[in-house]
Amino acid sequence: MSDLNTVPENARDAINFYGGGYENHRMFWDSMKPNGGGRPGGRLADEIGVYFGSFDEFKKKFSEGTISIQGSGWGWLVYNQTYAKLEFMTTQNQTSPWTQRRVPLLGLDVWEHAYYLKYQNKRAAYVEAWWNVVNWSEVEERFIRVAS
Repeated sequence: MSDLNTVPENARDAINFYGGGYENHRMFWDSMKPNGGGRPGGRLADEIGVYFGSFDEFKKKFSEGTISIQGSGWGWLVYNQTYAKLEFMTTQNQTSPWTQRRVPLLGLDVWEHAYYLKYQNKRAAYVEAWWNVVNWSEVEERFIRVAS
């Protein structure tokens, strides 16, 4: 995923779609737990404060940016290894942040299949509810592994 140019051109789209779909969803499910939510702690919380101003500002940027995705896609908290910093980004469809040389730390699926049965067309309500199940200890472990 991190270097699709090494994949034969006639297979790139399929690798991006299916490989991204697998990897994105694996991380999505691992990033949630019952009675999750709250706020991150430790070094991740410190870095969020540095790059977004505060957790509340990060949550606002992440939520608004993810809600505004046209069609299907993902909102991401990523680590940019080149500049050693946290960033927010979105991707369309199943595209992984790896394809843009970003390490995904936390991803939110906003394809309608992720929320339609419970939230119908209320994407904002789904995003708000999702914050209550984020597994911050898992996200922080990912961050520590890549930022050390």
